[in-house]
Amino acid sequence: MVPARSITIPLAVIAIVVAGAALHLMQPVLLPFVVALFLSNIFRPLVAWLRARRVPMAVALIIVLVLVGALLFGIAMVAISSVQSLIAALPRYEVRWNNTILPGLENLLSGAPITVQQQLRALQWSNLVQSSSLFSFVFAGAGSFFAVLSDLGLILLFILFILGGQGLFDRKVRIAYPNSAEELTAVIRRIDSKTERYFITVTLVNLVSGALTAIVLSIFGVDLALLWGLITFLVTFIPTVGSIFALVLPILVAFLQFDVISIPIAVTLTLIAVQFIWGSVVTPHIMGSSLDLSPLLILISLIFWGWVWGPWGMVLSVPITSMIKIALESVPATKPIGILMSASGK
Repeated sequence: MVPARSITIPLAVIAIVVAGAALHLMQPVLLPFVVALFLSNIFRPLVAWLRARRVPMAVALIIVLVLVGALLFGIAMVAISSVQSLIAALPRYEVRWNNTILPGLENLLSGAPITVQQQLRALQWSNLVQSSSLFSFVFAGAGSFFAVLSDLGLILLFILFILGGQGLFDRKVRIAYPNSAEELTAVIRRIDSKTERYFITVTLVNLVSGALTAIVLSIFGVDLALLWGLITFLVTFIPTVGSIFALVLPILVAFLQFDVISIPIAVTLTLIAVQFIWGSVVTPHIMGSSLDLSPLLILISLIFWGWVWGPWGMVLSVPITSMIKIALESVPATKPIGILMSASGK
């Protein structure tokens, strides 16, 4: 007979792939709901604080709507004005790239093989914009971001229902499952507590990271400093990859903007130092091990959810994986899998 484990593992892999494909197909429906589910974790403490002061639920929800609307309006204004400034600056960047940076690279690599030199000569600005994977990633990410924002009304509706129904779910569980209500509510509270703490903490951490980036770029006089700070705030929600991507665009603009090479080099070194200190020293100390996920598992979940839901999936990969881990740990039959998913093995 074939060992049961040798059958279980392939079946589990197949089930994960099939589930991922199904989630990918259901993205237009599921993604707005999942985004709303996690955004509600950010505003839930505010609603609870207002309710504790006897503010009616309807008024509390209106306050949340006003805050979300003001936040999105501010982001939209910054994005629109910055994109207009970027479009106006592109001809200047093109001239500097074609007339200064590209010839300098050709002189620097004059002793390189002929194939390398030929590929380098083909990197005119127009070809670079059309074929660069970096620009493709930017456009794909922006497209995914605005695609979800196009469902803003649906997301806000989900948020209202989720926040409006908080506190009622425990009572429903106790009525529906009287024998196991305590265990189920304990699991739900753990998931809510960890995801709420994660999203609030990571939002504040990324906000400071974006502000530091904008301040550094403003000090050096780099174009569109506020836009790069906003992009840094948004992309650093993506584990590991986000902080790297946050450095690329402002550094590239610095090299395209300034004629003196010392300023872009200083910008590069300063941004790397800020990102390293904030991302590798301060942030781990603040975040701690609240989610307790294996680093390898975080990387795998980043790839998987990125495949399923694109950039938004990468943003949501860590909290979704954490919810799965907590649920597995709470069931005796699947607790070993939850332990394997953890970083500490506890």
